[in-house]
Amino acid sequence: MSKTKKILVALIAALTLTAGLSLVACSSGEAPEDAIRADLAAQFDPIKNHDQEVMDELTASVESAGLDEYGVSNSDFVASLLDGFDYTVDSISVAEDGNTATAAVTMTCKTFTDATARAEELSAEFGESDEVLDMSTEEINAKIGEIMMQAINETEPKATSCEFGYTLVDGTWTIDSSAESEIYNAFFA
Repeated sequence: MSKTKKILVALIAALTLTAGLSLVACSSGEAPEDAIRADLAAQFDPIKNHDQEVMDELTASVESAGLDEYGVSNSDFVASLLDGFDYTVDSISVAEDGNTATAAVTMTCKTFTDATARAEELSAEFGESDEVLDMSTEEINAKIGEIMMQAINETEPKATSCEFGYTLVDGTWTIDSSAESEIYNAFFA
């Protein structure tokens, strides 16, 4: 199911881009720990709470993936993928020089690794059945969509430890570019 994998990769790329580009800066007018914690909350709470604007943005980002060819609603796909998303700020450590900090965060999310493995299991079961022999292309595509959604729905969220680096630049705490890879790693843990 290489097409499924491509669709999953497209969504995580969109999610990473959305979160990565949004995680830009927080004012240093307050304690660094408070500013960083507030920044993380501002970025991850909308995803956790399925904020409509964020959900719409993510749904729009997967429109080009061709999910409709498989009878899958983009919004259902995104909602299922983000079901169970959560995060916890475990600690924030500010370096002695006061110019850098690291936020240790546990992200809990469905992983593409687990969803893909489950989709492959379900696809193998379907492929071994005689059912596929009597199906039209449209019916096979619909079945692929069902398998994809079943796999995502059955995937349990997994906790992954992430570290987000921050740097104090001109009085503003700015998240490092490594944030994108940390988010990516959580979704592929």
